[in-house]
Amino acid sequence: MTVSATSQGTVSQDAVSQGTAVSAVSAVFAETPDGCPSPGSPIAATRTLEVPFSGDAAGSGGLNWGQQHIFGAIRNLGSSMNMCAVRELPPGAAVEDYAEELSFYLNRFQAMRTLLRFEAEHPPIQIVHASGTVPLQIVDLYDDADATVAISELVAEHEQRSFDDEREFPIRMVLIRQAGVLTHLLTVLNHFATDGAGAFAMYEDFLHRDPVTGLARGPAPIHPLDLTAQQATPAGRRQSDASLRYWEKQLAALPRRRPTAAVPETGSRYRRATLRSVPLLLGATRIAHRLDCDVSAVLLGLFATALARLTGERPTAAQMLVSNRFRPGMADIVGNVSQSGLFVVDVTPGTLDDVIESAQRAVTRTYKYAYFDLEQWKALLAAVERDRGEDLALCYYNDRPSQRSGTAPGAQPTPEAVAEAAPGSIIWTDLPFFNEHLMITIDNIPDDDTAITVLVSADTWHVPRKDMETLARTMESLAVAAAYDPATTTGVPAAATAAGE
Repeated sequence: MTVSATSQGTVSQDAVSQGTAVSAVSAVFAETPDGCPSPGSPIAATRTLEVPFSGDAAGSGGLNWGQQHIFGAIRNLGSSMNMCAVRELPPGAAVEDYAEELSFYLNRFQAMRTLLRFEAEHPPIQIVHASGTVPLQIVDLYDDADATVAISELVAEHEQRSFDDEREFPIRMVLIRQAGVLTHLLTVLNHFATDGAGAFAMYEDFLHRDPVTGLARGPAPIHPLDLTAQQATPAGRRQSDASLRYWEKQLAALPRRRPTAAVPETGSRYRRATLRSVPLLLGATRIAHRLDCDVSAVLLGLFATALARLTGERPTAAQMLVSNRFRPGMADIVGNVSQSGLFVVDVTPGTLDDVIESAQRAVTRTYKYAYFDLEQWKALLAAVERDRGEDLALCYYNDRPSQRSGTAPGAQPTPEAVAEAAPGSIIWTDLPFFNEHLMITIDNIPDDDTAITVLVSADTWHVPRKDMETLARTMESLAVAAAYDPATTTGVPAAATAAGE
């Protein structure tokens, strides 16, 4: 395989399979400058190499259910949702090595060589290309430039620069070079192409490839286009129909709410409260040891209780982001398989331990029925809202660490450690836009295993700032109280009913 130096990417329309072997990249090639950097930039020059790829198959088809979900989320948010990762390179790193890596990803994973086609009045079509070229960019920094600042600026730029879904393959790789030495690699992925777990699986495949042939060990996992075909089968339709019946039954049973009008608050309408809490982690860990469950199960029970106390509604309902990677054949897919699940639990006036155990049973149903045709689900929600005469506007809950792997508790902290941990401080940030009324996110912070980070994002015209803070603080204080005392109650009054009754 050779690497050509041009400034424009090209895409072959040839749909013929050309194999998956990765040959050595020629050690000698020219680099063509892309243009002049802006004045004052730490970048001295940028160059682009066109790296060829040849995959195992080509084809086209509609979007699968997970793709429908993430495509809608990206469009609704008006954000690229790009995922960026920076890797420090070892001494002696050569451009050819990373051309090989980029080629490997496109050769093996159809998601990385997929473009979209849009036609008026029709849903998007995904097109998998068998062969073509993809750009590898090299950024040369001035010798005296602050590399840390320059790389941070590059990351910020690529996080916000949307991919051209019709013309640009969903992966960018940017090599950073200073004083003639490659120092870092920035990899940018279009979130439409895969989620974080898929990106991790892709990199793991690359790390464990055969060192002699450069080929991956074992067959490729299922591809997104394969899921489109599976979901169109009678078995796939039955799964979707069963999920939608569950949603319809549960939504119909929820209590009606008292109608409320939006109340403007001063300042930014869309806000995020970030609580990094050591006592929440320590308390949840002690509870998880007592109940022999994951920390994620404890956090879910804490969230449900805090929400029930805030709203006074029973049962308590929320949408959850569910990764369908637990389903057969999906564990290592490079793609998006997450969809909304409906979580419903009755938070009683009993103990928090009881609610955590009830939440574990309830969330099993949430996961089972979070796999469905998105367009039919939208039609169902619209029909339910018409029948109820109100917008559902359910709170959204997303436990990011549990999407990646299990959250088994670490070493059990002592009661003294829980007592000595100071409550976390809340940091407020403005959001340019937010398309939910309320969302609670348990964040996944790399290299930080000493605290749990809770993000409370809201449209403050519907959920005021004081309620946002109350939710986070209630989760924290309940965790601390229940860490000491298994008889800690939820604080939900026995008479709690629908807000409108």
